[in-house]
Amino acid sequence: MSTHGMNVLQSESNLSSSSHEKTVLFVDDDTDIQTAARLLFRREGIKLLVAGDTTSALTYLSTHQIDLVLLDLNYSLGARSGTEGIVLLKEILLCKPTMPVVVVTGHSGITIAVEAMRAGAKDFVMKPWNNNRLVALVQKILTSTSEPEKNENESIFIASSPATHEIIAKIDKLAPTLASVLLCGPAGSGKKTLAKRIHTLSKDNGTALLLNYDEDLSQQTNTFLCENIELLHKNTQSKLLQKLDENNFIRLIATTSKSYNEISNYILPKLMLRLDSAVIEIPSLEKRSEDIESLTQFYLHYYANRHGLPEPALDQEHFLILKTTLWPHGVNSLKAAIEKIVLHGAWIAPHTKKNTDAPRINTLKDNERFLIEETLKKNSFNVTHAAQELGLTRPALYRRMARYGL
Repeated sequence: MSTHGMNVLQSESNLSSSSHEKTVLFVDDDTDIQTAARLLFRREGIKLLVAGDTTSALTYLSTHQIDLVLLDLNYSLGARSGTEGIVLLKEILLCKPTMPVVVVTGHSGITIAVEAMRAGAKDFVMKPWNNNRLVALVQKILTSTSEPEKNENESIFIASSPATHEIIAKIDKLAPTLASVLLCGPAGSGKKTLAKRIHTLSKDNGTALLLNYDEDLSQQTNTFLCENIELLHKNTQSKLLQKLDENNFIRLIATTSKSYNEISNYILPKLMLRLDSAVIEIPSLEKRSEDIESLTQFYLHYYANRHGLPEPALDQEHFLILKTTLWPHGVNSLKAAIEKIVLHGAWIAPHTKKNTDAPRINTLKDNERFLIEETLKKNSFNVTHAAQELGLTRPALYRRMARYGL
């Protein structure tokens, strides 16, 4: 999933109690509009949670029982196209397929609202909204909705780096086809989540059959999902191949921790031919460092809400340490480190080795240069956006860029 801004989550409550009350999530980066919505829904006795960006919205969906999402379509400074909101809408419906989403839009206009409806939104409201009509629409939807789906944060895939965005684009293109797919990547790189994404976006509305190492293949399914296919017994591989040969509408979605060059030693040659046309290699977490900051922000929000604790503040020095750390179990290692920080309420350096391939930061000057360079890359060298993220004016950033030859 793509994620952009990193505003602090504005939580009005912790995890929902067992007796669930109807809850609306409002996603909008404008603080004045947030305040207006809070006052309106408080007056009507409707519980409202507010998120200012993609990360905060996805965190709420992971930690709270949400019944309805009111979704603005622009979150970055100056954004008017509505693209951010359409992307978030698709991610919401991937995680929560039955979630009713009402688009609230002003700058993007009626055209993008219609596009949102085609993407799965239930309705749309134009800004400035009419209070009575908005409340009536929300109450109507809340009255008709059943109990919300169970929260599963493992279905959320955080993507900020260009490499990860490219992977998501490939997967979303392959998902609706019948092609079998092989996902190669180290432990904790997100293979399981991406495999589920492929099935969710496919044309198969049934349940994928999860293959064990010696699975009985007598069950009927259109999709076989095999984690760590290198461990699948050769006899089972042979039976699976027979299934694929007998029915052209059956597909295999497989993952492996082996590299593409190694995996052919573990898979029958004819089965490898089935997978060879759609192989996606997922780099380790250390090789997509921009994702580390986004993931850290997400799990800081997530664990603070889950445990009902304040969210510790991390500065750029801490993020640099996280980016230059080796994570032996990928995202799982990072998650464990972030949960520990939340539970202790303060920064705790990870007990893993330093990534020797990462840039070496010796001095404050080196540190500043690296930070500026990374922020410029992250913002595609848009000086205005980079300056805003760094807390600098444009002239101040230009002076530092000239100083460091950037």
